[in-house]
Amino acid sequence: MDLAAVFAFLIEHPSTTQLALFAIIMISMWSIEHAVLAKSLRAKWRHTLFNALFIAPALPIQIVMMMLCAALAHWVEEHHWGVVQLLPNADNPFIRYGVMFVVLDFLDYLYHFSMHQVPGFWRFHLVHHTDEALDVSTTVREHPGETLIRNAFLMLWVLLTGASLEVLFLRQAVETAVNILSHTSFRLPPRPARILGWLFITPNLHQTHHHFERPATNCNFGDVFSIWDRLFGTFLELAAEDTVYGLDTHMAAEQARTIWPWNVAPLPGAVPSSLFDRVLITSETAPTVPSA
Repeated sequence: MDLAAVFAFLIEHPSTTQLALFAIIMISMWSIEHAVLAKSLRAKWRHTLFNALFIAPALPIQIVMMMLCAALAHWVEEHHWGVVQLLPNADNPFIRYGVMFVVLDFLDYLYHFSMHQVPGFWRFHLVHHTDEALDVSTTVREHPGETLIRNAFLMLWVLLTGASLEVLFLRQAVETAVNILSHTSFRLPPRPARILGWLFITPNLHQTHHHFERPATNCNFGDVFSIWDRLFGTFLELAAEDTVYGLDTHMAAEQARTIWPWNVAPLPGAVPSSLFDRVLITSETAPTVPSA
């Protein structure tokens, strides 16, 4: 097998590759969750199918935006555009792949932080946080409006940094795997979780992020690395017994299980303003949550 040819094919078909990788990891982790946690198959399918309803409007947006992003990455590389070109030895593999990967991860931290901080963005992102039974299917519980915003930010990052198509492909592949794994129902044992958590976002840390109230909801914004949360004071650990999934403003069963409110939520006036006020970061008034 010609590995160079395989890699070239993957680079030339980024959307197809990402979707295939996403599907393989999702199906594998879904099956493992069911087999190991031994929950009702009917209940798991019901939860999964509900979350999967968000894919229908979001998938076309994701595919088109990824194609545009890949084209933009090709353009910035061809025209030597972006901050990376200001660095010495910009073509050095360490800078081209290693440094750029870290920079893109930091920018994704800023994106996620913004989704919680900016009321207009939070109107879309809250859809993801209303899931009261976190598992791998929560990964796809994303309002199509957020799909558009997320990819628009990614295109902005590519334009600013000058990230190549290769590092973008590497970034998206790793991000896809980590995002799915971090949404699993599993928790790592305390010691491995503590060691890995010094550098990476683990399922334990992301489950804390999905806790139903502040300040946990506004912590652990990291995508792949947890170092940004440690540096900027948004790091928090919660024990499993202290973690409750969902959103404190939308815990009613009829709200959590009906897709219509989540689709209209971003419309002005569709959701009470108090919903956003209670989740946006206001550390001075945030309730105390016991740490693990």
